[in-house]
Amino acid sequence: MSTKKFNSTNTLNELYLDERCTLNKVLRIIGKRWVSEVLVLIKEDVSRFSYLKECLTGISDNVLSNVLNELIKSELVKKEIFNEVPLRVEYKITESGLALVNVMHDLCSWGKKHIPYEVRIKPTFQKKTI
Repeated sequence: MSTKKFNSTNTLNELYLDERCTLNKVLRIIGKRWVSEVLVLIKEDVSRFSYLKECLTGISDNVLSNVLNELIKSELVKKEIFNEVPLRVEYKITESGLALVNVMHDLCSWGKKHIPYEVRIKPTFQKKTI
């Protein structure tokens, strides 16, 4: 996996926007694929990796692991490792994560109210017909 260039225009723009508004940082966290779904499932007490994977059809182990690590790094989720054989790991939502999920529900309600149904259900990717 390649590392991000610190002096690239994209990285500099990202840093600039982060300095201007905290909302940009929040959107960068929750705007990544699978993050909102994983966060909501953990809030609903789906706390084990295998259960999360089972609930998220199409997610790979690697992607789920990366999402969980990002949520832990952002202190939205905490990881608890039990000293058992076999090893048991559970994920729990933090107070900060719970507050964010509530805001995400508000955003979803806003979208249902202000974005027409036809636009909401329209796939973002459409195959080109020849």
